[in-house]
Amino acid sequence: MKNKTHSSLICELYLKNGLSMAQIAAKLNQSLSVVRYELTKNKIPRRSRSEAINNWYRDKHNKKPFKLRATLSNADQKLKTAGVMLYWGEGGKSGNVVKFTNSDPDMIKIFLQFLRQICGIDENRLKALVHIYPDHKEKDLILFWAKKTGIPQEHFYKSYLHEGKKGTYKNKAIWGTITVNYPDKRLLDVILGWISKYRT
Repeated sequence: MKNKTHSSLICELYLKNGLSMAQIAAKLNQSLSVVRYELTKNKIPRRSRSEAINNWYRDKHNKKPFKLRATLSNADQKLKTAGVMLYWGEGGKSGNVVKFTNSDPDMIKIFLQFLRQICGIDENRLKALVHIYPDHKEKDLILFWAKKTGIPQEHFYKSYLHEGKKGTYKNKAIWGTITVNYPDKRLLDVILGWISKYRT
């Protein structure tokens, strides 16, 4: 019974907690070979190298993974579709960051609801960047977007200033433009995968 419980614990730490074999060995004061044997015996599939690196990076920097909502109501499905469509049109498709840029507060609000409710993001990893012009008041814009997004002001990067001659930005949005950033390559891949399902 003791061995069975110990075996189950190793599998649980690997599958549910996302610990590496080395981390499990250290935590349980066991050799690496014992941990490897138990995983093999229980036919636990090994993680890919990229998954192992992601888990190591997450643990090292104390970054929680996102958690997709498993069951979607009709309202959730509509929100998911809206979020995917918005990202298809205005989101960054390369790199390692989920990046959405817009000047419309309502679009930003919907996309953030999508990230929070459907994707289950870690709120502490959410960042923002405001694009401003010379006649904008940076503090006012950051305060405006912080209230609209629920993102703390300390999570805003230094604003990006668009310099130009008079008239080149006369039709700009009154509150500038905001870019919402969520650094997670795996989530970006998930969203791009959703987008690909709509392609004909």
